[in-house]
Order: sequence, then C-alpha cells, then structure tokens
Amino acid sequence: MIVVQKFGGTSVKGTERLREVAKWVVENKNKGKKMIVVVSAPGGMTDSLIEKAKEINSNPRGRELDMLLSVGEQISAALLAMGIEELGEKAISFNGSQLDIRTNNDYNNAKILSIPSKKILDKLNDGYVVIVTGFQGIDSEGNTTTLGRGGSDTSAVAIGAAVGADKVEIYTDVDGVYTSDPRIVKKARKIKSISYDEMIEMADKGAKVLHCRSIELASKYEIPVELRSAFTWEEGTWIKKEKTMENSVVRGISNISNLANLRINLKNMEELVEHLEENHIEVKLFQQLENSKFSILTGKEEAQRFYKVLKNRGYFPELTDDLSMISVVGLGIASNNIPRKLTKILNLNEINIDSISSNQTSVSYVISQNKLNNANAIFHRELFE
Repeated sequence: MIVVQKFGGTSVKGTERLREVAKWVVENKNKGKKMIVVVSAPGGMTDSLIEKAKEINSNPRGRELDMLLSVGEQISAALLAMGIEELGEKAISFNGSQLDIRTNNDYNNAKILSIPSKKILDKLNDGYVVIVTGFQGIDSEGNTTTLGRGGSDTSAVAIGAAVGADKVEIYTDVDGVYTSDPRIVKKARKIKSISYDEMIEMADKGAKVLHCRSIELASKYEIPVELRSAFTWEEGTWIKKEKTMENSVVRGISNISNLANLRINLKNMEELVEHLEENHIEVKLFQQLENSKFSILTGKEEAQRFYKVLKNRGYFPELTDDLSMISVVGLGIASNNIPRKLTKILNLNEINIDSISSNQTSVSYVISQNKLNNANAIFHRELFE
C-alpha cells in the first residue's frame, strides 16, 4: 500500500513537532506501508518571507518571489529526513526541481502539468521514506514556480495520482471538516465523510481546511483523501466518491468575511473581464444586473484598490463594503425548498440580504459583516441541532 501524508506548517514548526511527525511516519512504515511525505514550510515562514520581500519591493510578484518562497519547504523536508534517519529508517528528501515536477510559468499560482513517478517509486521499493517539498515545481525552462496559498495540498494529491497511491492523508492543526466553523459555532460537529463535490464547494465558499484545487484533483483521479490532526492523530474526515442517489443532505456551512461589492456600468462583458485580469481581481460572485451594469463581489482590500483604479479611468463605480457571504452546502440542495427556507429564516431575523446565488450543491447569501456570526448560529440551529 502506498500512502501519501502531507503535513502543514503548524505540524512541522519546531524541532519537537518534527520529531513527532517523524515518529508517526516511521510507525506507519512499520505497518508495511510505503510512505511518501509532502511538507509545507514551517508555520509562519512563508508570511515572514513575503514581508521581507515587501521591504525591498512594495508589490513583489513573479519569478524572484517564487525563488524566495520555495526555500521554506526545503527546510522542512531536509530536517524531517534527518529526524526519520535518527529513528533508524532510511529517508530521502527531494525538491520540485529534483523530481522534475513540471508546471506552467504562471508564477505565484502555477498549475502542475506532470510528475514523473520512477524516481519516487524506485526509492520506495528500496525501503526509503520519500519526502517531497510541497507547493513548488519548475517550468519548461527550469525556473522555480510555486502553486499559490495552500498549494502543498495540491502537491500531495498530484503526487498520489502520479504514483497510484491508495490514499492521501492531509494533516493540519484541525481534526476534520465541521458542519460550521467551530470558532464561531460551539456546537459544530465533525463530518465523518463528505463527497468531492461538496468539499470543493465548501472550500470555494470559505472553508479553509483544504485547498480547493487539491480536491478537484482527488475527484478527477478518485483518490480518497482524509483530513486529520497532527496533534491528536485521531481519525478525521474522509473526502471521497459517495453514492447519494437523490437524497439531499445538508453537509455544512461555509463563510467568507471582509468582502465588498462593486457595481459599475461598462460597455460589455469583455471590457469588464479585461479590467479584472489586468488588476488581478479574484471575483467571489458576479452578476449582470441590467443592460450594461455589473456587480462584482470580491475581497474588501481588492475592491477598494479596484475602485480607485476605475475612478482614475473615468468610471463611476458604487462601492458597498463590510459585507460577508454565508453558504449552505449539500448535494441537490437547490432542487428542494432549502433555499426558500433559509431566505425566510434570514428575513424573520431581520438580516438583510444583499444578493443570493445558488447551484446544485450550495446556496449563498451576501449579508452585512456584523450579521455573519448571528446567521451562522441561526442556520446551524435550524439545520443541525
């Protein structure tokens, strides 16, 4: 059995954490598993490197930023290999370049194109624990690239697909996926199992426990993924293919804070897309209101920056900030009366709705930021308690 285990930044921050991870990996290897370990940079290091870059350049981007950010994972990988060797097992670490993990050249947000498996499989067959730096690869010219925030999750699943792994285990400082954010809703419950589509929707709508692209990859290759805690080692939440027939089950509630809405009159959609791409605006929700008026929901800081750009170019956008989005996720959710029920609940509790969007897996409400926690508590009570 080939198992890929990925460890996040808090899991490998400091010598004691690395020792605990090394013990756990060796314990799993001794059960007859062939072990591939993907690691993030030590907790806080990536942010620290970005801050250093900003001291030199106010808006660091591109190739040189990727060169800088890639060093964190190499520190984790090499130290973990040393820790495993200290326990009497063979271990070897590889970075993205050494394994020829090929990506496109979209610096700071690259996409994986291919991962040769021979070198990894040869080392596994020789009895090694193979440790791989997450979050990084190389482009066609050999330049270091990084996959964007949370990219180590995607590295782990992609490597699992390349070698035909039986499962991928992702270890963080949380012990699974919950029905709502447990920091907001005290009665939130851990979900035992969730489908790929539902987890993709929860991640896209604000659940930060997993990188959305990693679950899209897992779904494509039908690789079971388990989210677990590296601090308790207890069984967590399985993300896998599920047979649901026509049953509609509400799985969880996700939310995104600190959003803003921009309304603007433009000639057509092409003009809007051009402005968005040029200014690197990540849109959370998009609506065409009437004629040539468009509504864009994005992060508050991005919206304020984009607002200034548009005003300087002679447009007259309307900006509404201090917004948030709450989403209820579950397969088939839009084909029954759940959206209508939720809308009624918000109205009864005098929570104004800025806009609504839905698909077959979720319904989302844009509301005031100061009403978000209240809406979370009300939805959870009505749906899960």
